[in-house]
Amino acid sequence: MLTATTSQSFRHQAQLLTAVLKIIAVFSLLIGSLNVFLFAAYLVAMFNFFTAMTSGAILLFYKRTENLHLASWLTCLAVVFNVAVFIHIADGRNYSILWVMIIPPIVFFLLGRRIGAWLTAIVFVYSIVFMAYQLQQPRQETQGLGALLNIIEVCTALWFLFRFYEGSRQAAHRELEELSATDKLTGLANRSKLDNLLFITHKQLSSHEIQTATVVICDIDHFKRINDELGHLEGDRVLQALAHKIRANVGSRGAVGRWGGEEFMLIFANQDVQTTAQFCEDLRAAVESRISSSQSTLTLSFGIAALHPQHSIEHALLHADRALYRAKQDGRNCVRCAEGDV
Repeated sequence: MLTATTSQSFRHQAQLLTAVLKIIAVFSLLIGSLNVFLFAAYLVAMFNFFTAMTSGAILLFYKRTENLHLASWLTCLAVVFNVAVFIHIADGRNYSILWVMIIPPIVFFLLGRRIGAWLTAIVFVYSIVFMAYQLQQPRQETQGLGALLNIIEVCTALWFLFRFYEGSRQAAHRELEELSATDKLTGLANRSKLDNLLFITHKQLSSHEIQTATVVICDIDHFKRINDELGHLEGDRVLQALAHKIRANVGSRGAVGRWGGEEFMLIFANQDVQTTAQFCEDLRAAVESRISSSQSTLTLSFGIAALHPQHSIEHALLHADRALYRAKQDGRNCVRCAEGDV
């Protein structure tokens, strides 16, 4: 199942893929033109233009299919193939072997740390073996053993540096996403992450990945009284205790976050309204019996609505909010479902 984090990572990788393909296409056209008009290197120019056409084709394929994984692999393999062909055409002369240095940033960024490390290692080892073979061939122009050793050293250093950098970048990215998606006080998902989770769940409903889904808005009864009479520090303690209790009860069956102020939201995939209502009733009773604030019993009111693929997310939120309002009107400390969902 998709998560908010994977959704954001997908978006960043898609942007990177598009940028890489456009850069390769423009750069290949430029280099190909230089090879034609300045060096009369028509064979090399042909592969430059072929690389530009390949990049455009892959970009068109991705735009039409949105298959990011396959498009990333096609991009990396196309780059590796064209670099290898160019090196063979040049017989390794004029330090053409150094073109392998463009491979690590592309494959690490598009395929990830593990696959990027393996593919880069294979390309580097092949390049070194090719250079070693060229040194054994009689030729007027030779780069010598010193050049080969320098290339080995640079390839090894780049492999370790990019492997370390990509690992650090991914860790920093995950940490930043976690911080930006977490409510600081309660440690639950914040409003932004809940919005993203609602979008993902609704999309899964529309594509029939899941059959049902429900959204719950729960509100602490008379929370303003706690802040006014006992202070905001006590109010924060109540919010933290309640967040811990809700998260422990929800577990892996759904998602929970702070919707705003003293309101919390629960999202359940593949769970109907009746099952969600029973869960909320059990949670309501557990909170009432176990959480208190300075001898005052804490209670919750719940509003439940079903997500429907034919209706918008806002439609479900409006109905959940109306159900919560009815729970407040009915004396609080109770569970109410949206009309038409039961």
